[in-house]
Amino acid sequence: MPLELQEFNAETDFPAIARCLFESYEDPPQKFFHVFFPTHGTGEKAREDAIEEAATRLKLWHTHDPSSHWQKVVDTDTGKIAGGALWNIHNENPFANPATVPVTWFPDDGSRRFVEKALQNHSAPRSRAAQRPHVYLFIIFTHPDYRRRGVGQQFMDWGMKKADELGYDFFLDSTPYGRPLYEANGFVYVEENINIPKTDNPDEKWKDVEEKVGPFTFWLMWRPVGGKYEEGKTIKPWEQN
Repeated sequence: MPLELQEFNAETDFPAIARCLFESYEDPPQKFFHVFFPTHGTGEKAREDAIEEAATRLKLWHTHDPSSHWQKVVDTDTGKIAGGALWNIHNENPFANPATVPVTWFPDDGSRRFVEKALQNHSAPRSRAAQRPHVYLFIIFTHPDYRRRGVGQQFMDWGMKKADELGYDFFLDSTPYGRPLYEANGFVYVEENINIPKTDNPDEKWKDVEEKVGPFTFWLMWRPVGGKYEEGKTIKPWEQN
């Protein structure tokens, strides 16, 4: 089963990529996924509705974001998507005039307030460190059926080559599961980000999401142009400001 990195077809691939995304983050379950792609309710219909909503939203985001670049790795024997990656290739400082993405995937109640705060917390370390053009790996996943077969490395190879061609730094936010892959590719830690949204007056909807998600931790990681980092010698761009 040869696994091949392919360009993404934005007109046809979002339903399959959304399903692969869900199946990847469900095994093993990762609580933070609910912040970005919630399932409202229980049962198979609720899950199917969530996958459909995710596909529609991902396509909308892609259509309206010129920095968005999707890829897929495909099992060429079956045509099945084995994994996906969403890059943001920022040719300007994205934090100079940051766009606000309305959290339409939650009802307009305390649950949405929680997620809005969680997203602000999530992007805060990069907003401090990446005030310049850069490549950002927003989403990466491999279907459980295809793990340990180099799917993630195919994405990383492409991203590192692209960043070096452009002369850009490469940033990503790592989960505990992704750390070995990123460390093996020469990424270094910038900041641990323990995400615990806070409010003075949490309502029941806020508390419901808070209980479901709990605190979650990402690590902002960075690869300098060319990938050569020497502690104490390599200049960190955010320390020049």
